[in-house]
Amino acid sequence: MRIAVRYYSRGGSTEKAARAIAREAGERAETTDKPLNRRVDLLFIGSGIYKGHIDSHVKDFIESLSPDKVGKAVFFSTAMMGGGKSDEEVRKLLEKKGIPMDTRTFHCHGQFLFFHRGHPDRKDLLDAEIFAKKIIRK
Repeated sequence: MRIAVRYYSRGGSTEKAARAIAREAGERAETTDKPLNRRVDLLFIGSGIYKGHIDSHVKDFIESLSPDKVGKAVFFSTAMMGGGKSDEEVRKLLEKKGIPMDTRTFHCHGQFLFFHRGHPDRKDLLDAEIFAKKIIRK
């Protein structure tokens, strides 16, 4: 199975989750500024959640995707609070591009100012790896 992991991270929390997912997938986690130039069966897309929404860099990345290069997308995120309606936001963007999104998503706390210091922590990152394993192994 060909897999890619792309993310955008302002404070480093989403990058940590992306690296955990990529480690399980046997791939490198790369930022959304790197175009997806090869066909993949599975694309993990990660974003921090800001005021209940994904980052504009992730929106731009999704807009750049071609349905002939992505079999299915999987969304993951980090946030100080909940993910808001970010899952649905990503699903709609992908649907417009003709790319299916897995119904399973991963979310964990990310550190912001004094909130959730140390997150994602070891347990969060282990959970991210387990999530990726379940997705990859179906």
